[in-house]
Amino acid sequence: MKIIATIKERWEVWIWQHTPHCTEILRLASQSLEQPLSFRTRLKMRLHFLICVWCERYVKQLKFVHHAGAHLDHQDETLPGHGLSAEARARIVQNLKTGDRKDL
Repeated sequence: MKIIATIKERWEVWIWQHTPHCTEILRLASQSLEQPLSFRTRLKMRLHFLICVWCERYVKQLKFVHHAGAHLDHQDETLPGHGLSAEARARIVQNLKTGDRKDL
């Protein structure tokens, strides 16, 4: 078992030494949304993800937000209108005038 732990530790050290640091990975992830990255860069990112689950999660969330934001324009018609309805606004004004706050 000690041999396996030693091999795993050496593998992790090798990955840390041959892949970009977390801050660079995050910058590359943002850049990958704008333009394709080289095969070598993508490979280094994948290797980094083997030992850094936080970067992998961040990149997944970044891609999700990017994808969702791109599709938000198309869903604008289905979203409810902004602000309160005229009825709700009148109810609030009336309750504020009378001091009755149970309907707020």
